[in-house]
Amino acid sequence: MKERALNPARLLVESSAIFLSVLLAFFVEEWREDKDEERKAAEALNLVRAELVQNLGELERVIPTRGGLMDQYVEVLGVLRREGTFPEELPQFVTPQITSIAYELATDSGAVTIVEPEDLLTVAQAYEALRDVRRNDVFLDERNAQIRYADGEQYLSGFVYYLNRALGNEPRAAGQVRVAIEALTLRVDQD
Repeated sequence: MKERALNPARLLVESSAIFLSVLLAFFVEEWREDKDEERKAAEALNLVRAELVQNLGELERVIPTRGGLMDQYVEVLGVLRREGTFPEELPQFVTPQITSIAYELATDSGAVTIVEPEDLLTVAQAYEALRDVRRNDVFLDERNAQIRYADGEQYLSGFVYYLNRALGNEPRAAGQVRVAIEALTLRVDQD
């Protein structure tokens, strides 16, 4: 039987072809995974933007009522001081339903890494302002359920204090949320 001699040139060409094919497959797979991650990140950012739009809607729903509510609380506090009577029912403080689930998921998944640092800072500041609104509203919600006649002045003055904070926190948060929505809209539109 005749043995075939190894042809070094042919062996080099075939080995190179196999090596390049495997290398190309790795590059294609890496590219596909990168595109998939970018798509998932863009979806997460769309959810963050939608959540910010929803939060802004909640803020815009309650902000116009704050001035009149403050006047009512101050009036009730004045009656309490002058006459010593406490109303059986106080004007209800309506709180905005603020959420941050999409933002938390986006930061946990790393989706926010595709956002430019200055835009990411803008979004983080918007959520920090929303957190201030939530913290204020949690206090007021708890107090709405705990008003007592014996110490009504203390609770009512607490309402006035926190409502005053809401008068500042909520418009500031709405402004920062608008800026964050714009930054995310520009980012998503670029992709």
